[in-house]
Order: sequence, then C-alpha cells, then structure tokens
Amino acid sequence: MVTAPLVELETFGCRGFCPTYKLRFFNTGMVAYEGTRNVVKPGTDTIILTDKELKQLNESLESVNLWQYPERIEATIVDAPFSKLTVFDSEKSHGVMGSVDRPKPLMEFEALLKDLAELHGLKVKEGVNPYEAPKNQQEILLKLAPEVNPGNFMMQLEEIRLRIIRRVSAENEWLIGYNPDQISQKQLIELLSSMDGVLDAGPVKK
Repeated sequence: MVTAPLVELETFGCRGFCPTYKLRFFNTGMVAYEGTRNVVKPGTDTIILTDKELKQLNESLESVNLWQYPERIEATIVDAPFSKLTVFDSEKSHGVMGSVDRPKPLMEFEALLKDLAELHGLKVKEGVNPYEAPKNQQEILLKLAPEVNPGNFMMQLEEIRLRIIRRVSAENEWLIGYNPDQISQKQLIELLSSMDGVLDAGPVKK
C-alpha cells in the first residue's frame, strides 16, 4: 500500500497557553505529530493506530464529510482558539477552519482525532505554560562567552524549554533549569558544548 494522508488536524494559539501542533493521519495507520508551542512534547513523533482504530477513523471521516463545509466557519466567541481540519484525496485536499462553535459533527470528529493521539501517549489536550518550571526540573551550569546574551542564546533552544534560574558568577555563568523527561543531562551538555558562544557546560558541582 502506498502511504497517503487521510486527514490532518492543526491547532492554533490563543491568549492563554493553548497547545499548537499538527496531527497527520495516514491510510497505513501511521500518525505524524509535530508540536510547536505550549505542548507537553515539543518536536516530532510518530504513532501507529491499531486496525480497529484505523477503521473507526475511516468510518468517522466518511461520515463527517469535510468536503461539504466551507473553508472557514466564522466564530462568534471572542478569543476562542481556532483549529483546521484538512481532508486529502489523492492530489486534492480541502481544509475547514473554525473555532469552538463549529457544527457538532466537526467538533466530535476533532475530539476523536485527539482521543486517538492520547491513547498512544501524545498529550495533545493539555496546554503547557512555557514559563512555569516543571515539577521534576533539574539543573546544569552554563558558561557563555562574554559577548553572548543569555536570553538571546536561549531562544535557539525554545523546543526544549530551558530556563534561566540565576547568574552564578560575573563571568557570564548561569544556572539553567531543564526537564529531564525531554532531554537527559548528558544529551543537554553535549548539545550545549557543541554550540557557538558556549565556553563550558556541565553538572552542578555539589
């Protein structure tokens, strides 16, 4: 079987911490995930639906018939988050964008896509405050070159949500917090040590 997309869900931001990501479902049962902002898991991942789940998806996709809806359904609720459902058929596609006041069949279909992702460990329903420290936060020491601004440097690593905790010396040395569920200490130190502007990166000295 030639792998081809069936449907995609793309979510957009809001004034709060709404998770923004894409879920693309394929005819083989594969689901490609890309988390971009305010998500539990930033970056990309893939999951595989069971045969039963894929059958349920196909039946629901046929029933909802996204082709019948306009490309944009105007929202009547101010500041509600938007999402887009896109259906694929060979080289054709049709997207339907709207918010929380879309017709019930669209809302139920989107809920099914999220449920399928959650069943396989992708936490797509939960938004994450990027400024809040994770409960299991750990720390490392990072020494930057004198000319490097730590805030600007951290913007390069937005996907793994590093946090500046405090400055520990006048030599542009900082205590950095990270989530070990996203990256191990060894991986993080190796990553930072390979980057321009880093003089040293290592564990906190006891």
